[in-house]
Amino acid sequence: MSLEAETVQCGAGPGFVAGLRQRMARHLNVQVADWLDACRELAGWEDQHLVEGCSPEGLSEHALMLDRLEGMGRCLAATAAALGPDAAARQLESALQDLRDSRSMWHGNTPPAKRQEILRDRFHEP
Repeated sequence: MSLEAETVQCGAGPGFVAGLRQRMARHLNVQVADWLDACRELAGWEDQHLVEGCSPEGLSEHALMLDRLEGMGRCLAATAAALGPDAAARQLESALQDLRDSRSMWHGNTPPAKRQEILRDRFHEP
């Protein structure tokens, strides 16, 4: 018996693939929700450790957190794209943009006036 015949007999037809896609999408949605929670926690960490005054150690730790969150976010976004368009892909892209903005603000050449504007918008500070 050939490998193709064994595959057909095992039920790996279109229904099986659709079921697999649905299960993967369900699991992906949970992972995206966890990742989005971590991104929100980063905003709180920034408020606590960077807004009031940032140390070189705090900035280094922040850069590492951004690296890790962005890497995981890109992985999740690639998986979401492979599974098809949905709300998770849009949420991922929005949060990834927030991470890029955060990197630019804390580790780039953002002028002080623009930084204050961003802080006011992001943390609703006067």
